[in-house]
Amino acid sequence: MDDTAAGLRRRLFDAAARMRKQRQEPPAPEGITSTEMYAIMAVSRLEGEGRKVRSGDIAKCGQATPSAVSQTLKSLEEKGLITRQRDKGDSRAVTVHLTKEGRAFSARGRELHEQMIDGVLTYLGPEDAEHLVRIVERLADFPASEAVLAQQGGRAQAGSSAAGANVSPISGADTGQAGAASSHAVGTAMDAGAAFSAADASSQTASAEGGAPCA
Repeated sequence: MDDTAAGLRRRLFDAAARMRKQRQEPPAPEGITSTEMYAIMAVSRLEGEGRKVRSGDIAKCGQATPSAVSQTLKSLEEKGLITRQRDKGDSRAVTVHLTKEGRAFSARGRELHEQMIDGVLTYLGPEDAEHLVRIVERLADFPASEAVLAQQGGRAQAGSSAAGANVSPISGADTGQAGAASSHAVGTAMDAGAAFSAADASSQTASAEGGAPCA
């Protein structure tokens, strides 16, 4: 097995590619699409935090376009799972609310996601599951790590030097490429952990426990 840096990188990319090919949408209760499930869970999460939920908030949660969210909300409203109302404090704004049926779908969707996560953890076994969680937690901290901050500082310094002196543009380009490569590597590594990507269930649980909002 090739454990060199190049070998590990190649194995990571290959594994991520295999997972993308096999990837399935997170489970959703019968009668709605996975996209609609994401929207329902986003509304449930934000409502649980006592926030006024608007379509823009849902778009941020799912990193979707406003037009796509609008279509999804229209479908959910037709199915009786949400209502849209004029905000009493701002007549120009529209807030989104789950109906009783919508809350039931949210609970069922969370249950399905938790079952999927449990399946992944069971497949991995206690030791590998612990390693996976530990590594994903470290990756979540990577953007704020000293290595990345130093790299960003190096790019800023290189840019400042280039503006005030005749500095070779190649060094600046190399630094920028290194930063892009680091970001890509982290993204790929996170994608390689995508079997664990019932992130909606995890973040919804975190929000219920007082965690940060998705937006």
